[in-house]
Amino acid sequence: MEQQLLKELSLTLNRKKGKFLLSICDQVVEQNVCEFLQTFSFLVGKNIEEYLLNVDSCYDSVRIPLTGNGKIITLELSEFIRFRDLYEKQMFLLKLEDLLVRKGICAAIK
Repeated sequence: MEQQLLKELSLTLNRKKGKFLLSICDQVVEQNVCEFLQTFSFLVGKNIEEYLLNVDSCYDSVRIPLTGNGKIITLELSEFIRFRDLYEKQMFLLKLEDLLVRKGICAAIK
């Protein structure tokens, strides 16, 4: 039986530097806000159903742009879905924090 190990993925915001830190296995990539938004936009624009329904091998992995200087990662489809969920969660947290600040509610910022 074949066992597939998924890459460790994490995404955090370093508020002091104003950068997002993306960890993939033992590699760390820093993204500024514009690069984070560009990656998020790419992920939202990717038609996941097209990848799920197509049996051609070129749809087994996805190349994702990370930085403005050409840093790209290639993820298997299952990893891509986890990666997209990670960015969606981070965007949700940013929007929630913005809403709280605009309503005058101070959230505890780590």
